[in-house]
Amino acid sequence: MFRGLFLTAVLLVGFSTQLSAKDVKPCVIRSVEGRAIVSAPGAGRHVAEVGLGMGDNATLHTRAGARVTLLCPDDLRVVVGPETEIAVARLVSGGPQPVALRLMRGIAGFLFDGDGDGVQVRTPSAVAAVRSTQWAMRVGDGASAVFARGGAVFVRGEDATVRLGPGDGVDVSVSGAVGPVVRWGQARIDLFARLLGSDW
Repeated sequence: MFRGLFLTAVLLVGFSTQLSAKDVKPCVIRSVEGRAIVSAPGAGRHVAEVGLGMGDNATLHTRAGARVTLLCPDDLRVVVGPETEIAVARLVSGGPQPVALRLMRGIAGFLFDGDGDGVQVRTPSAVAAVRSTQWAMRVGDGASAVFARGGAVFVRGEDATVRLGPGDGVDVSVSGAVGPVVRWGQARIDLFARLLGSDW
C-alpha cells in the first residue's frame, strides 16, 4: 500500500556536519515561539533556537502552542505549527526537487519568496509536490489535508493524483484514498491560519 504524501519543497538539518562548497546549505531556524526540539542521528537533541541549521535526517518536534519558522534554500520558508513532527528527508544541490520533507503529524505551511526549484513532502497517507507557491498541509491520525493558498499543488494518494489551485483543498484518508478537490470554506482556512500564525 502506498503510505506517503509528498509536497515539493526542500529542507535541510545540520548541527555540526561540515558542508562542502558544492553541498546545499541547510535550512536555518529563523524564529521560535514556544518550545521545540531538533534531533539528528549522530548530533543528539538540541533545543530549537534561532540560527540552528537543519540538514539531512534532522527532525523538528514542536510542543503545544509552539511555532518554528525555517529559512531554506531557494527562498523557501517553512512555518511549522504546534504539536508537529517534521523531518528533512533530503537536501541536494540542483535537481527538480532539491528539498524533500516528511510530515509525520501536525501542520506546516510552505512559502516560496522566489522561483524555487520545489519541495516534496510525504505524509503517512499522501505525497504532495509544489514549486513557487504558497500552501499548507496537516496530518492527524494518519490522514492528510492539503490547502493551496496560491499557485498549484499536486497531491498523490493510493488511488489518484489531483491538482489544487488557489483556494482549493483536498483530504486524503489514512488508507491513501484521495477525496474530491473542493473550495475550502473560510472557517477551515482560518483554522490553518491560527495554527500556523502570522509567518504564514
